[in-house]
Amino acid sequence: MRKIKNFKINIRPKEISRILKKFSDIKELSIEVEEAVQRACYFYGHTIKPAVVYDTFSKENLNFGSFPEIEQKWIALSPFVLTIGNGLKEEFDKNIDIFGQWTTKIVSAISADTLEQSKNFIQKLIAQEAKDEQCELSRALEITENLDVIQNLLPLEKINVSVNEQNKFNPSYTVAGIYYWIPVRKRKK
Repeated sequence: MRKIKNFKINIRPKEISRILKKFSDIKELSIEVEEAVQRACYFYGHTIKPAVVYDTFSKENLNFGSFPEIEQKWIALSPFVLTIGNGLKEEFDKNIDIFGQWTTKIVSAISADTLEQSKNFIQKLIAQEAKDEQCELSRALEITENLDVIQNLLPLEKINVSVNEQNKFNPSYTVAGIYYWIPVRKRKK
């Protein structure tokens, strides 16, 4: 099991604006909204506390739970749980309209981007481990059901994450997934 806390995540105002446009299905944001995005990125920046826990299990040692299957032959899998903590939600709940009518969408965009950056970070780490074993990774498969399987595999308490009665993560800005390790085919000469 590996745990990493407080790794560096940059809140990227341009990316937040792009996500906001996508969420809102508009082509351009007004200057006021762009400024609100800038202020929100600065304001919420200190609340993002990324953490991840992950491990790798060989196919032979899998005698627990079930994971989605993939078509390729795989030899191991790496489940992970990552979170950006509860600080963003708590700060948002205290100041729900601080950036006007756009606050909710801005916070959603910030959480989406920081979770995506966190997934990219963990993917790079696991990919390097897989490469050392002459494997490549499948794309990440997000796990949204049967979170108890993940909870039994990984010590979620080490990153202050739990699963509630509704089978949802607490904090809510938390995702789980798996990467499959696929052996690299050797090229014929």
